[in-house]
Order: sequence, then C-alpha cells, then structure tokens
Amino acid sequence: MKNNTSKTQGFTLIELLVVVAIVGILSMIAYPGYQDSVRKARRSDAHSGMMSMMLAQQKLRGSCPFYAQAIGGANSCGASGAATTVKSSSSSQEGYYAFALSNASGNSYTITATAQGAQTSDTGCTSITLTVNAANPKGLKAPAQCW
Repeated sequence: MKNNTSKTQGFTLIELLVVVAIVGILSMIAYPGYQDSVRKARRSDAHSGMMSMMLAQQKLRGSCPFYAQAIGGANSCGASGAATTVKSSSSSQEGYYAFALSNASGNSYTITATAQGAQTSDTGCTSITLTVNAANPKGLKAPAQCW
C-alpha cells in the first residue's frame, strides 16, 4: 500500500509577514541616517565652489587694489570695488548651492553659499559663509558644523 501524503514546500504567510515587518523596521531606522549622510556629502559641493572662488579672488587681488564685489564671466578690475568682477560661477558644480559675494573691500570679502533644491532640507546649513580678512587670511568658516 502506498502512502499518499505529499510534502509541501514554500513559506507560510506568517513567515513572509515577519520578514516584511523586519525589513520595514530596519528601513525606518536606516533611511533617516542615509538622508543625513547624503546632505552632509552635498556640502562638499559648496566647500569646493567657495574655495575655488577664494582662489579666484586671491588671483584677482594680485592685479587689482581690491577684491571683487560681483561674480562674472571674466576678471575685470574696475575703478572701484563695485565695478570689479571675479571670474567664477554663481552656482556650485552639482547645483546644490548658489554663491554670492558681499562686504568686499581692499582687504576682505565674504562668500555665501545658499542651499538650492533638494539641499534646502539641510536646515542647519542652508547658508554657509566664508569670510576672508586680515585677521582670517585662510577664511573664517561659519557655521562651524557645516564645514
């Protein structure tokens, strides 16, 4: 006589639900940390652009009596600081930040990077500044946690 019992193979619904629940919990824990890491990594886009602009300002200052107050397509040394432009881009390479120059004079200037697009969710670092002056020739970086 033959035994007609067959073995079923596969997963039960309970086992699948347990796996889905575990994956969901792990995702809830990991995803915010991932987003924070991405925001921090995007700050390097601002840093590299600001340092590039700082070098362009130093190069311009070698031939002009003052730093540029505007960003342009070419270096130009005007009769006053207001008429002087530095060759640089007004946005970061990846497009996460927009740059602006302010407080430019014969011995100081400030570069401000303002977050754009997806980077605006980086609430503590929506505005990053680099101020170069006689007291801080390498640049005063603010806010400190954004550098």
